[in-house]
Amino acid sequence: MIDKVYKIMDYMDNSDLVKRLNVVKKSINEDKIAQNLIKNFNEAKENYDKYGLKEDYLKAKTSMLKNELISEYISIQNNINLLSLQINNRIKMITKGVTKK
Repeated sequence: MIDKVYKIMDYMDNSDLVKRLNVVKKSINEDKIAQNLIKNFNEAKENYDKYGLKEDYLKAKTSMLKNELISEYISIQNNINLLSLQINNRIKMITKGVTKK
């Protein structure tokens, strides 16, 4: 069973989805506008956590999510997370069947 899990992990690591995620991540790291939006968001989040400045936080988050690269990165990340949840649920169902026998 452990071997199969490692095969799934290898498959995921080599999937087009993860490859695209890495390309987008590299593009974000090289894009000054995206970096500035992330920096502003992190500062606004910190101020929200410390001082409750919700409006600035929401503005920074909205601005950041309007960026195509960041938006695509988050979308791919969400797809990977959903796929991981589906795999985990499937493994859980399989192991429940094995442990009940």
